[in-house]
Amino acid sequence: MTTPWSRRLTASFFAALATTVVAYAATVLAFFLVDSASSLSLQTLLPLAENFALPALVLLIIAFIAGLIDAFASWWGALLAGLVGGLLGAAAGGLSIAHGDVVKILDQVVAFYFLFIVAAAVTGALLGRRVWRAWIGRPATKGRVAFVRIPSAKLADGIVTNQPRVLVDRDAADKQWDDYVSALTGAGWQIVEVAAADNQPDAVFVEDAAVVLSPSVAVLTRPGAEARRAEVAAVGDRLRENGFTLYELEAPGTLDGGDVLVVGNTVYVGRSGRTDADGIRQLREVVAMAGLDLTVVAVPVSAGLHLKSSASALPDGTVLISGELEPGVFGRALRVPAGESANVVALDERTVLVPASAPGTADLVADLGYTVVKVDLSEFEKLEGSASCLSIRS
Repeated sequence: MTTPWSRRLTASFFAALATTVVAYAATVLAFFLVDSASSLSLQTLLPLAENFALPALVLLIIAFIAGLIDAFASWWGALLAGLVGGLLGAAAGGLSIAHGDVVKILDQVVAFYFLFIVAAAVTGALLGRRVWRAWIGRPATKGRVAFVRIPSAKLADGIVTNQPRVLVDRDAADKQWDDYVSALTGAGWQIVEVAAADNQPDAVFVEDAAVVLSPSVAVLTRPGAEARRAEVAAVGDRLRENGFTLYELEAPGTLDGGDVLVVGNTVYVGRSGRTDADGIRQLREVVAMAGLDLTVVAVPVSAGLHLKSSASALPDGTVLISGELEPGVFGRALRVPAGESANVVALDERTVLVPASAPGTADLVADLGYTVVKVDLSEFEKLEGSASCLSIRS
C-alpha cells in the first residue's frame, strides 16, 4: 500500500491527538472522581493534570509514529500502539517522580499510571483507529475526475487479439479523442492527463492500468499483455499525486482494468485472456486490506478482450450486456441489440456516453429516459478499444 505522505501525516496526527486527549482526559477525570474528599476546583485538578502531562506527550509522539507506519490500519495494531505509548508514557512519568530508582519507577507504573496505560490502549484501538481510517479514506479528489492519456504516435501498432488488424487513421483518432474528452468536460468532469508515452502504442487505453475502488483507493494493475506493463508507472504517479492510496498487484498474477466493472458494492471481474485467477485473488485481498465494503464476483469471459467489451453499467446500476454474457450474473441486466456495443460511460446521473457505432444501444439507453451523447470512437474500436477504455473515472 502506498499512501501520499500529506494524507498519512494528517491522518497520523489527528489519530494520535484524539487518542492522547481522550486517554489523558479520561485518566485525570477518573482520578478526580475516585477521590471522594476532593471538590471540583482548579486546585484539585491541576496537580492531577500535571502528573499526566508528560505521559500524554510521550503517548502523542508514539501514536503519531505508529500512524506513519500504518499501525492504525488494524484494530490490533492500534491496540498495540496505544499500549506501547501508554507504557512508555507511564515509564517517563514514573522516572520523573522516582528520579531513577527502578523499583519506584515500576511501582509508579503499576500503581499510579496503570489506568493511563489501559486508557491509552483502549482509546487507540477504538478511537485512534477510527480517526486514522476516516482521514485515510477521505476522497482523494474533489468532484468527478477523469484520468486520460493522449494517443501515442505509434497508436496504429497497438495490440489486436480478437479481430483482423485494420489501418488506423492517426489524425482521425486524435480528433475522436478530443471529442471524447470534450464530452467528459461538458458533463462536469475534471480532466487529469497522464504523461504521454509515444513508445507505448496502447497507453491511450488508460483504464487497463488502474482500477478505482473507492474515492480514496485505487489498484495498479499488472496487465496480461507483457508489452503493456510499462504503462502502469506513469498512471500510478498521477493517481498518487492526486491523493489516492495505491495498492499494487504482484507477479505472477495478471489483471486488466478493462476486466473490472464496479456496480454499487459489487466488483465484477472478468476471468479473461488478460486477467487470471491469481489477479482476481489479489484483488479480493486488496478489498479486504483496504477495509472496503465490496464483494468481488468473478465472471468467465469466453469471447472478446475484456469483461467491459461486453458489459457496462448505467447510472442506476443496470448492466448492459452483449455477446455470450449471461444476464443472471448481474443484479439487473439488459441485452443490447445483436452486434452492438454494450460499452457505455455514465457521464452523470442523467447522461450516458454511447459510441456512435452503436445506434441500437443509443436508442435503448434513450428509451430508458437518459440523455445520450454520441461520440465517434471508430479508430479506437479498430484496436479493440471501447468508450470506458479511454479514461479512469473517480
